[in-house]
Amino acid sequence: MQLDLISWEPMTLHEFVEICGNIRRSYWHIRNLRNGKFGQARLRKEYRKVAVLKTKLLMAGREKREVLDFLACCRLQCPATKQPFIYCPFCGQGNKRQYFQN
Repeated sequence: MQLDLISWEPMTLHEFVEICGNIRRSYWHIRNLRNGKFGQARLRKEYRKVAVLKTKLLMAGREKREVLDFLACCRLQCPATKQPFIYCPFCGQGNKRQYFQN
């Protein structure tokens, strides 16, 4: 249970979708940047962008577990791509029947 010590910033659905798209884009850049001394600055920049967007989601009142599951999906650690192929609500892949039975 989370204690409400600060007021949450309201976030519309459009803003939420936009932030999620920006996070997915940043993780795509992180995965596809070449290693080496010339790509490190860009990598750090993308990780800093993700940290700021993650904080925005948390400050908007999203559950921490939901945000962490979304970030895992973006990092390709999604449970839909591994046995037992659990449904992922963020990317829409996996076994929906198993997800909704629990």
